[in-house]
Amino acid sequence: MKRDHDKFYLLQNNKEIKQSFVEVADAAEMISFKSIADVGCATGAFPNYLKKRFPEANVVGIEYLDDLIKKAAIDFPEMNFIQGNVLDKNSIAQKYDVITMLGVLCIFDDYSKVIKNVLSWLNPKGRLILHNMMSDYDIDVFVKYNPSGKQFNENKLQSGWNILSEKSLSLVAEENNAKIIFSRKFKLNIKLETRTDVMRSWTEENKYGEKDIFNALHIRQPQKIIVVQKT
Repeated sequence: MKRDHDKFYLLQNNKEIKQSFVEVADAAEMISFKSIADVGCATGAFPNYLKKRFPEANVVGIEYLDDLIKKAAIDFPEMNFIQGNVLDKNSIAQKYDVITMLGVLCIFDDYSKVIKNVLSWLNPKGRLILHNMMSDYDIDVFVKYNPSGKQFNENKLQSGWNILSEKSLSLVAEENNAKIIFSRKFKLNIKLETRTDVMRSWTEENKYGEKDIFNALHIRQPQKIIVVQKT
């Protein structure tokens, strides 16, 4: 799997509070918890917000990429960041009451392995809260792209914009003693302009006046916030 896109986080303002941060934290607030981990935390923006929302909780940021986790530790020295890999169950030993993943699941083709591993990091009755592209249709979409060039090179194909069906997520959750207990469409409130990096998302208004999310893939991004609870 090749994924260069995440490098943009190194230049992004990690003090900015995004709409997704607020809505995922609202979903976490539905229960009381003592520990919460954000998996794929990049440079620490969301864990920093979580600590402000839930100051009494043990907040941990989990990230795989060295450059991102180093920047997170520098920018938020009071926070706890650890390295982990969603494809390696044993990379994380601690258990958490709540785990959040924002835009992470869509990176991996083997979504069942990712879900299984992350659910294993939860305490009994723990909750996994996802903000992800998610389809209402019973179709899983796997997306790859490559910058324009003269030759095709399979090893250079970029990953990261898969659209999983809610049915597949439900089936994998049930196979791992968990179930979906909450699902809601995420509708972006602000307008996003196009940028030099055409893989960064922008919005286009649809006929209902809603802001659909696109990028250079020319695929509308149907996003949801979903809560999966271990039984």
